[in-house]
Amino acid sequence: MWWTILLALPVSLAPAAPRPSSLVRPQEEVAELAGKLRNPKLTLDERVALEERLLLFGENGARVLQRIVEERIKKCDERAKKCEKTYIADFDKAAKKLVGTRLDKPALAEVETLRARLKDLRRDPELSKDRLHSEGDPARERLCALLEVSVEQVLESAPELSKLRESIGTDLYELEQDFGLWLRCNLVLPPKKRSKAVEDPLGRWKSFEGEESWICLLATPMTQTDREVLTSNRTLAVELPEPEEAAGVLDLNRLRIQLGLGALALDVKLCAASRDHANDMRTLGFFAHESPVEGKRTPWARAARFGTTAGAENIAAGQESGAGANRAWWYSPGHHRNMLGAHARVGLGRSEGLWTQMFG
Repeated sequence: MWWTILLALPVSLAPAAPRPSSLVRPQEEVAELAGKLRNPKLTLDERVALEERLLLFGENGARVLQRIVEERIKKCDERAKKCEKTYIADFDKAAKKLVGTRLDKPALAEVETLRARLKDLRRDPELSKDRLHSEGDPARERLCALLEVSVEQVLESAPELSKLRESIGTDLYELEQDFGLWLRCNLVLPPKKRSKAVEDPLGRWKSFEGEESWICLLATPMTQTDREVLTSNRTLAVELPEPEEAAGVLDLNRLRIQLGLGALALDVKLCAASRDHANDMRTLGFFAHESPVEGKRTPWARAARFGTTAGAENIAAGQESGAGANRAWWYSPGHHRNMLGAHARVGLGRSEGLWTQMFG
């Protein structure tokens, strides 16, 4: 048996083999994974695999991963904001330039002719739905083509903007993906240790597109007063509980500006009175300007209840959007004249498929 013992001795004296990874202390492996994760040359698949491995270490791994993700989000957010600022400034210049090159003397003369034609049409006592279709629509469509620009048209006129826009889209997509991972890390951590360092980027792209549309609208030739009214309305719109109410007011003002009429100030009290009447019509089952509710019988009484005044009212049923309600009123002579009358304020209220529009 002694030779067996002797044969075994060299084995016990040999250098120890490296420990398998399962025996490495967790904090050491977390640090190793974190170091690898900071390598900028990683492919997306490699990065995702390392992130998932870190999450397997529970709270410790989640905390380390979250710090890495926060660093990425900060860098990406700074890059995106810088690109957005440059893009918005260049987009604004391109939109104004496009409108300027389009509106030469013959085009401006055509604009005045079309506006006069639509003015004569709405003043005609024989105005009808058919004439609004056959005469009103073509004139309005031509005015829109002459005066307004779309995001697509601006990008087509300045191709270099498209590449920058695509870069911004990529950054915002990465922000959303990293924010989702950041949230996963937070869910692993105890409530008292969860981070609040990152804001939700969801909706950033929609806001970005909204800014593009806003720039296109303001590129339309209009008075300084109209610009101020539109800007004020945009601020007040957040007070309305129904987004389509603000969208409908903006749609009406776009139409009025095309026709050379003044933009109407958004009156949130008129919106409340309009919404209340629309709700009464829906819940009480009537459709009329005269309400069966005591103290709300007329538009003027309804406006007074909400601390404002009114001079005209439109009602509609069955439309899914504020713009849809405006289209319906456009083809109705009486409502058409109300929308394009000499008012200063407007309110729009919705209750499901019922709409009330009041002017002051």
